[in-house]
Amino acid sequence: MKRLDLLVVFALAFVAPVCPVAYAQDVAIVDVQKVVNESIIGKAAKSNVEAQIQKAKARMANLQTDLEKGKADLQKQSSVLSGSALEERREALEKKQREAQRTFGDLQEQLAKANDKEIKKVVDEIDKVVGEIADDKEYAFVFEKDRQAVLYAAPRIDITQDVIKILDKRKLDL
Repeated sequence: MKRLDLLVVFALAFVAPVCPVAYAQDVAIVDVQKVVNESIIGKAAKSNVEAQIQKAKARMANLQTDLEKGKADLQKQSSVLSGSALEERREALEKKQREAQRTFGDLQEQLAKANDKEIKKVVDEIDKVVGEIADDKEYAFVFEKDRQAVLYAAPRIDITQDVIKILDKRKLDL
């Protein structure tokens, strides 16, 4: 009988690492998008980007107003200007329009970079907190909750709220 018990223990030692139930507590999941949306640092990052977007919109509105004014002025003066003067003004207006388009493209690029920078800072903080939680609770794996990668995750392994609480506490302690 002792030999049979020893055989069962020996067999379980080899089967357990393969059995997902044996290590269910070694896995956790975090919804990074939810952390970004609900945490103080995530909201602050979004607010920073939104402020930059508003400044860019104001700048583009000013450029658009200048262009429209230039078009209106050109149209008013078209009957009094000579052919060459009219052509010069049209070329100047077209140049202004190309510059405005270039500025618009530059602003879009700057906003995308600013957004990436802000989100990276938040994600870096999330990564630190997730690592700390994983070390503390001895999780072997922490997966990002992503509909394309994770079809189902039991609520008991979701550490999203824990991450938000820790991030918010750290932000408030500063």
